[in-house]
Amino acid sequence: MLNGLYKVEFETPRRRNVGVIYASGGKLYGGSGTFSYIGTYEQHGNTIRGVVTTKRHTDDPDHPPVFEFSGVRITFNGVEKNGLASIEGTADEAPGTAFKALLTHLSD
Repeated sequence: MLNGLYKVEFETPRRRNVGVIYASGGKLYGGSGTFSYIGTYEQHGNTIRGVVTTKRHTDDPDHPPVFEFSGVRITFNGVEKNGLASIEGTADEAPGTAFKALLTHLSD
């Protein structure tokens, strides 16, 4: 079950980045040094689906967004197993750009 604090490694064809995200009771909260992540998810067995919205909180030219926007809404689907979750999705603002992420469980 997706629950607890996770390291999240994510990428688009444009670039890669990392952050943390906390999953509990269908809610997602997290961020990185420049972005916040807030969303929701549903899990049925090992299958996960959800939506997360990102928003830039710090303007840092050394950390450009993985999409070309300072905030996006990502719809995702994936699979969780043994403390790892692999997801794929797209952002409403960039429908042709693939998004992939790997969540690694850190703590409950």
